[in-house]
Amino acid sequence: MPFQTFMTESGFKVLAMARLGSCEYSICLYLLNCAVSNMHELITTEKEFASLVGEQEEVLHAAMQNLIDRNIVHVKVHDSGQPKGRQSLRIGLQYNIHLWQLNFDKDVTSHDAVLFPFKRESNVRYLHDREHQSDITPTIKHPLPTWKRILEAFMEGRDDVNDQEILNAERDAKILVDTHPVDQVLIVVRHFGTRIPTLSLLASAWHHYQTLFEEETEKVDILEARHKHIELDHRLRDSVELLLQQKQEKNLSDEEIGVLEMLFNHRHPRRQLFWAYQSRGRYPHLTEFFAQNSFLMLPVTSSGTIFKKKPHQD
Repeated sequence: MPFQTFMTESGFKVLAMARLGSCEYSICLYLLNCAVSNMHELITTEKEFASLVGEQEEVLHAAMQNLIDRNIVHVKVHDSGQPKGRQSLRIGLQYNIHLWQLNFDKDVTSHDAVLFPFKRESNVRYLHDREHQSDITPTIKHPLPTWKRILEAFMEGRDDVNDQEILNAERDAKILVDTHPVDQVLIVVRHFGTRIPTLSLLASAWHHYQTLFEEETEKVDILEARHKHIELDHRLRDSVELLLQQKQEKNLSDEEIGVLEMLFNHRHPRRQLFWAYQSRGRYPHLTEFFAQNSFLMLPVTSSGTIFKKKPHQD
């Protein structure tokens, strides 16, 4: 959908930086309001459109001409034989923001419109020699591989991502590391999954996602819940490690050993335990292992989303 592309490409942020006049913004916002209702083009007259946005015809005409010149809107004129102001106009917004003719510096992008709520004040300094600092965030004086963890969590379940979207995600992940607690970012990204269109949107709407996260998790203590998950993961890995040490005594097959090694090395072993449990009939020597550890598994959907347990009814 063209309008969805406009949203994904941070069109509203670019529009906020376009330095338009009040009438020009009124026109764009009116067309965007129509787009929300799946009306991507508006057929009207200049006189009628002026009354819709509450402007004089002369002001509207000048604003429309400026938007056309800057390729922000497109207009087709019908009934050219009619008097000026009564001609039928077909008006629509240009959703491809890369075609807009903006009047600020070329090195300014939509990302410059993101407003970050705060910056962490610890170990902040300027780096002058950036050629030798390619693997660290510019305002932090120690390596921060954590941005890669954020990127990896964000990319889970996204198969149709192009190279430009990956580069944008890398850039935004590095800034999220610099502006928000890393543990909370990881938990929020994993919780919402593909419901977060871009990391740029997460950064600019951080408080919104925090509020929504609290509502969906019934205000569970984030760090306490994460610590509990880590403890259970370690408990499962300990059981797997003990069984691998006894693989010869248990007469485990190569396939059974492979399943155990996958559980031990996987980042989310309790999710993988769920899938292994579904095929437990193929692993006869792991029957006791599944019986003892099945309570640790996390049921998930095919996309990796954890099933939510229904609340108990009194």
